[in-house]
Amino acid sequence: MKNVLYFLLLILGSISLFSCLKGRIPAEVVIPEAHIDSTVLNYFRQTNGLIAGEGSTSLTLSDGRTLWLFGNSHINDYVGASGLMNCTPNVRNAAMISDNSFSMTTLNTGISDFIPSNQAGTYFSPLHAYQYVDTVFIFAKKMGIGQNTRTYVAKFHFPDLQFIKVDSFWFNNTNYGYSVMTDKALGFGYAYGLYQPNILGSNGMYLARFPLNSLHSNWQFYSKTNQAWVDPPSDATVLAMIPGENFSIQKVKGKYILLTQDSGKTCNHGLNMYAQTSAYPYGSYLNFHLIHTIQDNIGGITPSTYGVSMHSQFINSANELLVTYAMNGYFPCIYTCSGGYDNPDHYRIRTLRVPLKKIDAAY
Repeated sequence: MKNVLYFLLLILGSISLFSCLKGRIPAEVVIPEAHIDSTVLNYFRQTNGLIAGEGSTSLTLSDGRTLWLFGNSHINDYVGASGLMNCTPNVRNAAMISDNSFSMTTLNTGISDFIPSNQAGTYFSPLHAYQYVDTVFIFAKKMGIGQNTRTYVAKFHFPDLQFIKVDSFWFNNTNYGYSVMTDKALGFGYAYGLYQPNILGSNGMYLARFPLNSLHSNWQFYSKTNQAWVDPPSDATVLAMIPGENFSIQKVKGKYILLTQDSGKTCNHGLNMYAQTSAYPYGSYLNFHLIHTIQDNIGGITPSTYGVSMHSQFINSANELLVTYAMNGYFPCIYTCSGGYDNPDHYRIRTLRVPLKKIDAAY
């Protein structure tokens, strides 16, 4: 009998203990999914100036404004009566400036490229940029010349952003400048590049650095083999494999984030985005995982999407990173162009919010 009473008291005590602890044990943390930021998206739904464009990458300038860079774009071809635009872009590259209230100003002069070509039959596709004192340096790929084997940098005067000139460098057939960072304390700029990139394949990613006060000298290239900066560029080693040209790297709250996106510049491809992080700019990049699957579609057909890009200067109060990706219509799966006009939203960038904890639980 005593044993029975003891057993009942033990059960009652356990129930009482768990009742006291109820509410003190934290519930499982549920990380929100990535989602479209419609407020930011509407800033890019312009009806004058840059209507829609491929891209984009961004740079916060020293006066607080943000420079936005685009590839093939539509300038001043919006038709107010129908809400449509021309089916064909009318410039090869474009740029906008936004202020603190996200008021947008297009920088192209008329229907002309923001970065003018320095060779007949060619044009530039902007990559990423940095600023040093009174100059903005924009890395770009030269298109229309077959295999692009050089790194190009367009220079613009700050603060008026007037074009100065384009310089080029040969670094072992590698295009540098897809993502660019600066470390003013050490006095270096860092530029990530791809070796002879194939938009449908997997490409080796490399890292170079250069003195901020001397772009034209003393470039060095990172070797994982030597765990050191080396020269010549042919001694550099691959840091990661990139699908197509779809990647973006930025330092965010003490970690280096590498975002990638499935390759394939056509409809029904390029839907998944992935994240990895590292303590160092040269890696190793770890914890590769899916962070978002693009949802844009018409009748289950998804558009051509690519060009994932981070904009860490716009982290919001919910600790969400701003990420953009490019849209380039539904052709050839769906032909949406009719009578020479199409919906601008089929070609405008998308503005995605990704919780930092979805990228790395330590955030």
